[in-house]
Amino acid sequence: MYSSLRQAARDLENHGQLLRIKEEVDPDLEMAEIHRRIFARGGPAILFEHVKGSPFQALSNVYGTK
Repeated sequence: MYSSLRQAARDLENHGQLLRIKEEVDPDLEMAEIHRRIFARGGPAILFEHVKGSPFQALSNVYGTK
């Protein structure tokens, strides 16, 4: 069991199941399109490190791909 979402993300990364997006992304449709394309290919979880206009990172597709 994880004590935080950050811990879960670290575990995903340690097991090759996390893709880091380091470039700034726009939360208005751009993030969703990136997510859609990666999900369609059976891709891993996604960590958006720089979300335009937000001080927070965003984690996507944590449970979406087998």
